[in-house]
Amino acid sequence: MSENPPMDNGPKRCSVFLTPAGDDFAYLDRLIRETSAKYDLPPFEPHVTLYSGMFTDPALLRKSIDAAVAGVSPITLHVRGIGCTPDYFKTLFIEFEEHPLLRRINDRLNVECGDVSQSELLPHLSLLYAELPLEEKKALAARTLLDRGEFRFDEVKIVTPLNREEGWRDTMQWQTLYRKKLDRNQPGHGLRAVLFDFGGVIATEGFRDGLYAIARRQGLDPCELVRIGMDAIYDSGYIMGRAGEAEFWAMMRQRAGIAGTDGDLSAEILTSFTVRSRMLDAVRRLRRTGIITVILSDQTDWLERLDERDDFYREFDRVFNSYRLGKGKRDPSIFADVVAILGIAPVETLFVDDMPANVERSRSQKVRGLVFENEEEFLAELASLFS
Repeated sequence: MSENPPMDNGPKRCSVFLTPAGDDFAYLDRLIRETSAKYDLPPFEPHVTLYSGMFTDPALLRKSIDAAVAGVSPITLHVRGIGCTPDYFKTLFIEFEEHPLLRRINDRLNVECGDVSQSELLPHLSLLYAELPLEEKKALAARTLLDRGEFRFDEVKIVTPLNREEGWRDTMQWQTLYRKKLDRNQPGHGLRAVLFDFGGVIATEGFRDGLYAIARRQGLDPCELVRIGMDAIYDSGYIMGRAGEAEFWAMMRQRAGIAGTDGDLSAEILTSFTVRSRMLDAVRRLRRTGIITVILSDQTDWLERLDERDDFYREFDRVFNSYRLGKGKRDPSIFADVVAILGIAPVETLFVDDMPANVERSRSQKVRGLVFENEEEFLAELASLFS
């Protein structure tokens, strides 16, 4: 396969490959060669296809790749299983868990180059291309065992098939037009992801402020009602998804003597949350540089109702809500769980929360922690980290 020839301006069928690093490349290359040899078929380079289509200006694709992977360090993908389909190009393959950076790169290429991709982005790495009965493919998938559960990828490349008639089927005629190593020198001192608390960081602390408003209206001690509310939201099981708002408000009536319907009381809480526009602007800036942005919040289904109202989920790569996870930030292992799902290291992750105790728990898991005091100080700190 020739490397980096001059790129002409004619239309080309091109794909963007993500290729494995070091020992993972050698392992997968050997597996593909051994599997292909059993069927007397030519091998091919191990890769995950990120983007594919016809390009009248491949040079634009090269520039777009440079922009899409700027500041992105090597990516680790976690194996979901071994799969097969009737499709020739998905005869036998490793299926990977979704990764937000792959979606980010694909979305960026769609914006820069136009939506020419012919298939949904489902990360997988083919091990064999062959015309076989589906039952034989299934048997082969069942026999295929891997000696590792994750693979590291450190290069993106543009590849084109030189055989105009056979196209990608002629694997010996694939030509590399351009390659780009993923850069280890990340912006933000090696950071690849920022985890944001919601109430008190991305938005005002509506739970506290709503309880304050309820207390003042009903002649109760605001600080005491907040303390009772913080305990009840956990003790009732509502924040872990083991109970609903009815159980929470019943406990609040019993412990604090508050009055009002569930609907009215919840509405007071929800109206007290105001999403901070400058924080969302900061999230957008981070995403443009390739940083994974995440909400990690001890919340209830109120968070989903707030998203229906304010439409902020779309600004983040992932949203982790204790109500759906069944685990909150009082359990330090939640930080290890989240970084594992994201496929990054704890030291590559920054967690931002307005509660110092939560930040300390994140640090106990080797996640970098930052206590949010106010918007001005935080935005200045963020600018310093990612300058």
